[in-house]
Amino acid sequence: MPTERLYTTEAIIVRRRDQGEADRVLTLCTPQGKLVVIAKGVRKVSSRKAGHLELFARVRMAMARSPSSWDVVSQAEALELHAELRGDLVRGTYARYIAELYDRFVAEGEGGSALYDLLCRTLDYLSQIEVGDSPPPALDLLARAYEQRLLALVGFRPTWGRCVGERVDRLCGRALPVRGKATLGLDPERGGALCAECFQASAERPWVIPLSPAALSLLRACQRLPFARLRELAAPPALLAEVERAMHHYLTYHLEQDIRTGVFLRQVRRNSLSVRGKGQTDSGGL
Repeated sequence: MPTERLYTTEAIIVRRRDQGEADRVLTLCTPQGKLVVIAKGVRKVSSRKAGHLELFARVRMAMARSPSSWDVVSQAEALELHAELRGDLVRGTYARYIAELYDRFVAEGEGGSALYDLLCRTLDYLSQIEVGDSPPPALDLLARAYEQRLLALVGFRPTWGRCVGERVDRLCGRALPVRGKATLGLDPERGGALCAECFQASAERPWVIPLSPAALSLLRACQRLPFARLRELAAPPALLAEVERAMHHYLTYHLEQDIRTGVFLRQVRRNSLSVRGKGQTDSGGL
């Protein structure tokens, strides 16, 4: 982290809250790590910084270090406002989910350029996806890819290639199938997937859940493929839902609490699909 009295950095605003009558506290993802700073007077009508310090914006900031409180934003220049994410409920909720995961997994003062680049690229992709009448599969695939890469960078990378179960006090290590009808397992405590035999042996553990070979295949793709290729995959809604449940289970196990935006995201998606379905039904009656 910078030690100079005055310093500049690029930053993405992942969270903000009002402080006092006119100030705002900002949580930032920067190439140097996670920062919490204060923008004084930014809520005043006359503030020149207000339009540059929007949620999800990528900003170049000049800041003054404070030895006893938050560092103070003295100047701000927006490099990418990502207005599309604030003007669209669906994409905006996905963006909040992505930002919350960063905020939950990364402690203040930790992180670095790899996490900054990941968040920057993910928000750029999210801004480019066309939503239309209902959330496209690409949004879910982007969220799953972001989860996988974030977990790898913060030290919780899931193992999808070989069984993480134990046999007579040694790692099973069996190669896992991505085809067929065998019921595999997900064990967040051991950090990955289980073969069918290890799943059966661990089924009484409440944190172990079933996982299909098709879901495992998609999880592998989300971990390995660049998003430009991942978004082209044909993934049916039922498979996307299973993979989302698996990742929700894995994430909340390690966070030891639910993800607030994730709950709202599922509600927004259900409402969008419901509205779309109603519209198709109404049109059919014309």
